[in-house]
Amino acid sequence: VIDRTYKLNEVPAAIAYLEEGHARGKVVITVE
Repeated sequence: VIDRTYKLNEVPAAIAYLEEGHARGKVVITVE
């Protein structure tokens, strides 16, 4: 289950989201 996707330049936001503990699935970082 993919919870959220973030672009590579949004990694700090993705890490902050994971640290909050609200992720219900995988958090994906997309590289373009």
